[in-house]
Amino acid sequence: MKIAAVLPAFNEEGRVASVLKAVLRSPSIDEVIVVNDGSTDSTADVVRAIPGVRLIDLSLNLGKGGAMSTGAEATDADILVFLDADLIGLKPEHVEALVAPLRSRRVQMAVGKFKGGRKLTDWSQRLVPNISGQRAIKREIFEQIPNLDAVRYGVEMAITRFCAHFGVKTVSVHMSGVTHPLKEEKLGFIRGMATRARMYSQIFRILLDPRAPKRIRPKKQPRFGLAPSPGTHLAQPPHKGAFRSWRD
Repeated sequence: MKIAAVLPAFNEEGRVASVLKAVLRSPSIDEVIVVNDGSTDSTADVVRAIPGVRLIDLSLNLGKGGAMSTGAEATDADILVFLDADLIGLKPEHVEALVAPLRSRRVQMAVGKFKGGRKLTDWSQRLVPNISGQRAIKREIFEQIPNLDAVRYGVEMAITRFCAHFGVKTVSVHMSGVTHPLKEEKLGFIRGMATRARMYSQIFRILLDPRAPKRIRPKKQPRFGLAPSPGTHLAQPPHKGAFRSWRD
């Protein structure tokens, strides 16, 4: 069972290296991919200098959903581990905790929740736990979710909504001591607030969509879990149900 870590990154030159250090020390991870999503800083140069990391350097910004889809298309891994590139306090054991429920075949998706890293981010994830960017998912499930390359910040909500609708077995994983900087801290108050407003508008567009989620045929027949619907079609590359608790 091959496991790949995929990190979408936009202007994370000062933070991505420490995240990659933890990921590279995780024994379960077979491949590490960073998708540089049209950054205007030196993110690509920082990643390029780290041995053992595969860089996909996009010239245009596709948004988080597009970057995640690009990373998934670039690997044949059975399990995809998505991690934000700006995490603070990430350790190899956090990555292992995300992967463990899937390796044991207990579930098909695990979602990371911050705990004890910082009050603001802890509170945020208690309020909206379904938009966590830290998650491990079977690729055969990920490939059935349509249009992820187009939803930008709404990608995590789209994944969560799909998995809840189709009964994908999911657990939450506590990531003790992990947090990330707020957008207002990274971009300044005005730009940060504007980016946050845009992010939530994209999230709520998915959340409030009255249509039931659809699914598309994965590239290979699922070995367990969801079965594809008759008459569905293959996903196209982006550019060419309640949670239980799993404690680390």
